[in-house]
Amino acid sequence: MTKLDKDSMSVWYGLLPADVASCIEISELGEGESEATAIVGAIKGFKNGEDVVGFVAQNPERFLTIGRARRLRFLAWLMAGNYPDKGMALQALANPDDEEQGSEGAAGGVGKVAPYFKEDILALVEALGPRAARRIVDVGTLAAVTGAAYEVAGELEMRSGGGL
Repeated sequence: MTKLDKDSMSVWYGLLPADVASCIEISELGEGESEATAIVGAIKGFKNGEDVVGFVAQNPERFLTIGRARRLRFLAWLMAGNYPDKGMALQALANPDDEEQGSEGAAGGVGKVAPYFKEDILALVEALGPRAARRIVDVGTLAAVTGAAYEVAGELEMRSGGGL
């Protein structure tokens, strides 16, 4: 995993495109550095996604303290890893079952931090939404669809004898 110290995070943040950076607060990079160091030190021995989920469950306060930028880098590390169950691990971290959230122990720890992971993912998706839309629909296609929509709306208005 890449380093999560303040200097490394600042360099990483500086490399982000503006849309991605818009969902991350640069001011939080000074907080949680010791917790982030402990996380990086611990994850070297993980063999699968279950180990990752177990670690998060046992250390929810660390993940709450490190902030969005570091949590997103942690999730990126997880998804880039060679773990066959990484999809399950991501699901468990961001959206554990309702019964797990209320239980004590490991699952309860994941339930405590899961809303933060989920919020982090949603913020990133929201920031990247316009970029994804531009890749799906180019300007010409968007103009054609918009024109067709106006034509259909006009026909519906004429058929209904007035306004929609």
